[in-house]
This record gives sequence, structure tokens and C-alpha cells, in this order.
Amino acid sequence: MRKLRLLIFCLVSLHIKAQVDTLRNVEVKASRPEFGKQVFYPSANLTNLGGNLQDVLANIPSIYVAGDGSIQYRGSQSLTIYFDGKPSGILSSSRANALSLFPADRIDYIEIISAPGAKYSAEGSTGILNIVLKKGSGFKQAQANLQWGTHDQVALSTRYGNGFKRLSYSFDYNFKQSIRDNFQHLYRENASQYGLSQIEQNTQEINRDYNHALQARLEYSLNPRWTLGLQGIGRYSKDHNNEARLNFSQFVRAPDRYYIRDADKQGDDRGMDVLISLGTIGKQRTSAHLDFLWIRNMGSDQNDFTQRYFYGGFDIPNSNFPNRIEQSSARSGNYTLLFQGDWETQFSKKLSFDYGFKLTERLFDTDFRYEKLRGIWNIDLKRSNAFQYLERIQAVYGTTHFSGKKWDVQGGLRVEATQANLNYVQLFPSISVEKQLTKNQQVGFRFSSRVNRPSYKALNPFISFADPLNLQSGNPMLQPERTYLAEIEHSMDVGTLHTSNQLFYRRVNQLVGRVRTLQEGDTTLTRFENIARSETWGFENITTFNPTKNWKVNVTSSLYQTDLQGQVQEQSLNMNRWSWNGRLSQIWNLSSTASFQISGIYQSAQIHPLGIIEGFYTVDLGFKKELKAWVLNARINDVFNTQQTVYDSRPFGFVSDLTKKKETRIFYLGLAFKLSTKKNSGLKNRKSVNEDEAGEED
Repeated sequence: MRKLRLLIFCLVSLHIKAQVDTLRNVEVKASRPEFGKQVFYPSANLTNLGGNLQDVLANIPSIYVAGDGSIQYRGSQSLTIYFDGKPSGILSSSRANALSLFPADRIDYIEIISAPGAKYSAEGSTGILNIVLKKGSGFKQAQANLQWGTHDQVALSTRYGNGFKRLSYSFDYNFKQSIRDNFQHLYRENASQYGLSQIEQNTQEINRDYNHALQARLEYSLNPRWTLGLQGIGRYSKDHNNEARLNFSQFVRAPDRYYIRDADKQGDDRGMDVLISLGTIGKQRTSAHLDFLWIRNMGSDQNDFTQRYFYGGFDIPNSNFPNRIEQSSARSGNYTLLFQGDWETQFSKKLSFDYGFKLTERLFDTDFRYEKLRGIWNIDLKRSNAFQYLERIQAVYGTTHFSGKKWDVQGGLRVEATQANLNYVQLFPSISVEKQLTKNQQVGFRFSSRVNRPSYKALNPFISFADPLNLQSGNPMLQPERTYLAEIEHSMDVGTLHTSNQLFYRRVNQLVGRVRTLQEGDTTLTRFENIARSETWGFENITTFNPTKNWKVNVTSSLYQTDLQGQVQEQSLNMNRWSWNGRLSQIWNLSSTASFQISGIYQSAQIHPLGIIEGFYTVDLGFKKELKAWVLNARINDVFNTQQTVYDSRPFGFVSDLTKKKETRIFYLGLAFKLSTKKNSGLKNRKSVNEDEAGEED
């Protein structure tokens, strides 16, 4: 009996100790922006719980995420995305799938660097969005998150980490299933050889996406000065989409045309990232960090098309036109090799010098085959193509940093040599000046220059016939966009109130846009061209405060004017528009273990080279309940089902209006489990370096 009581006492003591250790290891981080960077913590937003990276980005000020995964920041889509300061192969396939695969609970915080200095890669006209992931530690950690949503939304993420002596390691597995109904409506009006042409398309699509990702991280302290890191990521995704496109073409002097084009699309993507890092730890006069990154992706697609013709109302088959049965297949592959080194020498407490290099090589290779059924399958040489794109970039940089009692000054220069469709060398100067006005108030000015190199998709000259009436192609002669950024920022803290205000300016020379031209009959071709320059002036505010102890409010707003000037097919392009967005997020702590949040977002109409993107608003709800090591969460995205993308395009002599509606009103219910134990005493502390970066978003 005595032994039994002793055993029970030991078990209870261990349980209490584990709970105490877990509480000791809770890290509370401020959610206010860091001066010079906007820093956002997903865990502070209840509508992110159990969600994914796309949900997180949709809640960041000045960020707009479209249904296709494209991301706009301050009215521009040229925002470079990094994970821990480096590119990731996960973005090489479908951007929408990649963002929805990555779980929110893997993200520590997100940085928006709106005017990066010379240390950062110059790619991206509007700056860098750096997603910093949670790192392994000396704690034994077990974590799982299961999320279920209406319309067959399922997500599972698991994590295990541990460490002993000089080694720490972690393993992650993520699964995402998404089945959504999408709708698209196109109306076009233009002159043709048959007279006035009016085209109306209604497209219904069911998207089925299945994604898996497995990641392993190892970090080993070689000695008190150096640490070695190894990271491997494996990815596999599969999609199966069914599409029915109803097309009605009406002409003034020709018979109307009705057809339905059914498409069955299947594809898969496989990829792997390997990262080897060597760096110094602790305080040293000269610190160093070396990275070698290899990214490899391969994909394949198989599409089957059936086009059936009808008389009015799509009720009576039109026997005058035989059914068109076609198929296409594609194989693609790409790799990225990156080697970079970064050093920092501390001359004194106030003066330091950063310098380094980066070498990057990227290859994209696609092989597309299109066939028609004419008794037997015949290859269509006009629509089939193969394209290969190789890009090499060599870069060096140097930055001087002076940090005084009230002043902080940085100045640097980056040189990048590019060999691609064009060969060129560019200089990228940058400067940052900050002053501490008072203990809780500071002001700063930053200037930097950037480049936006055309992607291989924009360079591919072969024509895509995915929609026979709306063809698309790239342009191998595209020039890179050159951008100049400047901003003035004021930041202040008063009690629970934090406010940050920015005045920003962006100028883009040789702006790339899509130019739409009319071909034979009622067919159009959309092609990438350097068509204009753009200037954007704007103001941005981020404010957080606590009206009461249990009530927190976040208010963000952005107001900017965009001016486009250029030439399109001997026509002057002159477009000017004010745009704005606002976000209001409120969190109530209902008790010590329960919280509720409501968030509202409004984005006004925005300008783009093809016309206008209409405004929209959306409202999200979130709830969290903590149960010791368990967390129950629930959320509703787009409560009023208002999120959609509407394009109003009229600059080329004809009307082209497009509406895209992705299934966005979804109810999610999630359950998360997390367990941590005491830190191993023999594990060395490590310094996480998140500033090293390279590569390009795809």
C-alpha cells in the first residue's frame, strides 16, 4: 500500500511539474510593428487559428489575396515572398495551393520589409514579405492540429521536436484537402469581321486539391562558436478539376453561336528543398553565415476537353458542327541552386559593417503537347510547344551601420549581374535614417531601389489555347521593371496605444502589363508588354489599443493614389485613381481561457493596366477555448459571402468585364494539442538568423 501511495504521489508530481514547465515556457510577444519593419504575429488573431498561410496574409494590413493566390501590397503584385529569409519550392507550383497548404500554427511571425536595404536581394518592386517559421528548441514538443470545414475542407498538421546535448531536431507533417465550387462570368463586346460581337461565358468549376508536405530540421553545435543546420522538405500535391464553360457569341450580321466546353483536368506536383547552413553563434567581433540551398520541382498535367455545339438556350444540339474532342498533356521541371555568404564586423559599439555575396541559378523547363481526335489522336503542332528558361544572378553588397544614442543610420550598395533573356548589371543603393525623438516616439526615412525580373511564364512566347476565344502568351523580349521606393515613418507608444504612420512613394519604370488585341473573328490575344511607368503616393496607419482590460482593438488603413502613363498599340495610356482599404479587428477575452474576435475588411476599387479591379468587403468571426493542453477553435470566413474579384477592362477599344467568385464562406472547427517538457540542460543556445535571403517568388 505504501508503494502504491508513493507511485501515485510521483505520477501527480510529474503531471504538476509538466504543467508548470509548460507555463514557464509560454512566450508573450508584442503584436505592434517593429520600427523599419511591420511585424505581425498570426497567433494574436483568432480568425487564423487552425487556418493556413492564405488566411494569415488576408488579415495583414495593405495585403490583398485574390482567389488565384496572387498577392497585392499597396496596389502592386510584385511582392517577393521568403520563408526564413530564403525562397521556397512550395511557391513554384500553384500559388493558391501553396498558400492553403501551409498551416498558420507553423508561423512564428511575418515581416513586411517595405524598403529593404542593400543586404536583401533586390527582387520585388514593393519589397519583401518574410515568413519566419517556428524553430526547434531544447524542449520536447508534441503538437497536433486537426481542422474541419464545411464543403469537405480538412487540414492536419503535426509536429514533434526534441534535443539533447548539442543537437536539436524537429519533424513536421502537413496535409490539406480542399474541395470548392468556383464560378466565373465573362462579358466581352468588340467589333469583328461579322459586325458587332458580343460574347458571354459562364464557367462552373469544382476544384479538388490534395496536398502533403513533410519537413525535417536538424541543428548541431559544432563548438561554442559554430553551428551547423540541415533542413529537408518534401512535397506532393494532386488536383482534379472539372469545368463546364457555357459560351454564347452573338453577332450583328452572322448566326449566333452556342457551345459548352467541358474540361476534366488532373495534375500532380512533386518537390524537394535541401538547405545546409553554417553560422557563428554568440557575441563575436565578426559573425558569419553561409547557406547552400537546392530546390527541385517536377509536375505533370493531363486535360481532356469536349466541346459540344447547340442552338439557342443550350437545349437543342447543333448537328452542323461535330463535337470537338481534344486532350493536352504537360510535363514541367525546375530547379534553383543558391549559395550565399553574409558577414558582419563590429568595429565598435556604435559602428559595424555588413558585407556578403549571393550566387543563384534557376532553370525552368516545360514540354506541352496538344492533340485532337480525328478517328485517331493527331498532334496539333500549332498548339504544342516546349520552352526552357535559364537565369543566373551574381550579387555582392556592403552596408555601413551607425547606431548612436538617438540616431541610427545605415547606407549600402548592392551590385547584381543577371544573365537571362537579357544580360545586364545593375546598382541598388539604399539608405535608412532613424531618430529617437523621445523614449516612446521615433521617426525615420528610408530609400531603396529594386528590380522586378520577368518570370519564365511571362517570357514564354508560345500561345495558350486553354480558352479558344481568349488566348494568352508571354514575350521573350520583356525588359525588367526598375523601382524606386521612399518612405517616412513615425511611430509612437502611449500606454496601451501604439500607432505607426507611413508616407510612401513608389515609382516603377518599364512597367509590365497585359495587352489585349483582337485577332480573327471574335478571338483575343493577351500578351505581356513593357507598356508604362507608374507612380504611387500613399499614407498608411496601424493602430492598436486596449479600451478595457479584456478588449483589444486593431485599426489599420491605407490611402494611395496610382498614376499610369504609357503607350499601348499607339494609344496613350493615362489612368489615375485614388484607392483605400481599412481593417477593424476586435478581440474580447470572455474569460481567462476563452476569447472571441470579429474582423472586417474593406478594399476599394484599384487601378491596373487593363482597367479597374472593383472593391469588396468581407467579415470573419473567430472563437478560442483553452482546455489545459487542448485548444478548441472555431471560425467563419466571409460571413456574408461577399468576397469576389471583378475586373472592369476597357482601355483597348472594347469592353471586357470579368467576375471571379471562389467559394469563401466556410465554417471551420478545429482541435489543437500541444505538450512541452523541460529543456535539456546540455543543449546550447543558438542564434536564429532570419535576415539571410535570396531567390524570387514564382
